[in-house]
Amino acid sequence: MKLIHDPIHGHIELDDFALKLVDTPQFQRLRRITQLGLAYLAYPSARHTRFEHSLGTFYIARVLASHNGSMEEGVEYAALLHDIGHYPFSHTLEAIYPRHEDNTRRILAEGEIRDVIEERYSLGEFLKLLKHPAVSGDIDADRMDYLVRDAYYTGVGYGVVDLERLIRNLIYDGRSLLIGQKGIMAAQSLLLARSMMYPTVYQHHVSRIASAMLVKAVELEGIPYEEIRFMDEVDLIARLRESEREEVRELVRAVDDRKLYKRVLYSREELGRLEELRALLEDEFGHLALLDYPPKPKFEERNAHVEGGGRLSEVSPLVRALVELKDTHWRWGVYAREDVVERVRECLEL
Repeated sequence: MKLIHDPIHGHIELDDFALKLVDTPQFQRLRRITQLGLAYLAYPSARHTRFEHSLGTFYIARVLASHNGSMEEGVEYAALLHDIGHYPFSHTLEAIYPRHEDNTRRILAEGEIRDVIEERYSLGEFLKLLKHPAVSGDIDADRMDYLVRDAYYTGVGYGVVDLERLIRNLIYDGRSLLIGQKGIMAAQSLLLARSMMYPTVYQHHVSRIASAMLVKAVELEGIPYEEIRFMDEVDLIARLRESEREEVRELVRAVDDRKLYKRVLYSREELGRLEELRALLEDEFGHLALLDYPPKPKFEERNAHVEGGGRLSEVSPLVRALVELKDTHWRWGVYAREDVVERVRECLEL
């Protein structure tokens, strides 16, 4: 048993099996994967990693299990390993590689981490636990940890959630986690925090621009999936800095020095001819102008079931309003190096 001090949850106790999982090279790699990717360029203290987030998710899942005696054994270990497949800079590179969940399942089936898992579980039953509602549900341990943790490390004041009350009022019925009547207010605060964090942190324009530049550099470098899925951020940045391609070195140097591209266009109007515009910019400007078209927010938390019947969005007027407004802060953009901004603007006939 080992105690780890965490600024969000206090002391997190790792039992011997959890400690063996944490001590594998595959889990230790998460120390070198930032939770919010390049958001530290906007929020300098946002340097927290998937490592501590995974520990926090483990803690919440274990508390959930302790309050719900019928919950399947091992859920907390699945929560611990749920993010082990993240690429460098977390979600950033999912624009060009398979989703990290796919890589998680592959990593768990390989090497030392599989050997440890199979000391207690079959691989098949453990992979099923990754889909458990406490790990991957509408309101789960993952979301509860990252919203509070991200707010803490960015310093914004939007992540104030009564986690203890919410956790104590989540009821496992064998299929899903129900929000108890006394937990509805806490669940509302979770969704409110998410709706506020989306424009201020998760879609901050500085982070979006830097991410688009990094994605382009990786794309030009042509790093195969079988390499990127094992890399950490030290590996990736070193590779890009030493690239044989001048444009790759230029892009990563600009990110390093925070000499980021400028916004030429920033709109919330849906774009019908997405690939046509992407091809036009590529043909005319190459890596000097980039199109960034993120997915719209989903807000899965609204679908959580409430004790006594109905979903959270059905019983809460506040949640319904937040869902109706969920696309308000969504934006897509065209970004360009400062010296070609006017040329790009003319090309787009703005």
